[in-house]
Amino acid sequence: MKLPAVALWAVAAGLTFAFPAPRATAQQATGDGAVYEKDIPIQVTEVAPGLFYQYHHAESNNAFLVTDEGVLVIDSRQHPRRAEELLATIRKYTDKPIKWLVNTHAHGDHYFGNSVFKREGATIIAHRDTAGMMKAHYGLEMKRRMGYFKQQKYDPGEVKLVLPDVTFDSNVTLTLGGRTVELLYMGPGQNPGDTQVYFPKERVMFTGGPFSKNSWANPSFTPSMSNWVDMLRKIAAMDVDIYLGGHGDIGNKQDVLHEAQMLSDFDAGMRAAVAKGMSKDEIIKNVRFEQYKDVRNYYRMNLFISSYYHFLTTGRPENAYP
Repeated sequence: MKLPAVALWAVAAGLTFAFPAPRATAQQATGDGAVYEKDIPIQVTEVAPGLFYQYHHAESNNAFLVTDEGVLVIDSRQHPRRAEELLATIRKYTDKPIKWLVNTHAHGDHYFGNSVFKREGATIIAHRDTAGMMKAHYGLEMKRRMGYFKQQKYDPGEVKLVLPDVTFDSNVTLTLGGRTVELLYMGPGQNPGDTQVYFPKERVMFTGGPFSKNSWANPSFTPSMSNWVDMLRKIAAMDVDIYLGGHGDIGNKQDVLHEAQMLSDFDAGMRAAVAKGMSKDEIIKNVRFEQYKDVRNYYRMNLFISSYYHFLTTGRPENAYP
């Protein structure tokens, strides 16, 4: 399958770097959602005819499918103002109605823009556990985004909890304008309710939370790291050429397997440290997983260690879903 050309703009002279404060180290990340990543311009790529991927390095990604009948959108960004930007991008390609919005998981940076697409008439669909997580953790998610809202000068009061109109338990097939879209549930990975959005004819998958190319993922919600790793290996074995993560750039099978290995190494390293009787603070100071130090989000390693230490010592995720 021949892919559309992807703009190669990651040359040193073309990158812009905007840090609201000095880049945080692993010890400095506070968990308030402040973003200390390269401010790389948003890039939209048509990965298959009518299927667009919006990559935003510093924040979260989206995809949208444009058909003669209407548009399907995947995830809605971190604030209604960001959702308005996404909607404006879609309108550059089509004036067709927004028919569907898929919420892949219940992290606020992927669904806090729901109100904008609800206003546009979209039917919002998500796994039942994603809907449940939205209800159970809305306050937590708001708290986790306050640093980001402050950075961007966004009013938190503009965010409204807009829940899915339709929920599902297992797999669902949607058709829109003659195109087939499969919503796949393989059990919890990074989160209860994790949904993969599969475009079988195009051999493309939007993976939501479980896979993000070359990016550390928050482990504070996972009920099973082994299930998460197994899920990544399963989707890597599927008839898919292009993997679109909730964070990070466009990926391939090797990128998915790399993520699985990184998580396996993190799990093994954490378990070994706990077995030695190391405290959380000792692990944060001494077990740095520096072979992955160049991976996006590494500066949050202290938070990832802290949350996974909680899981290993209590048997429950730090942010558990009842």
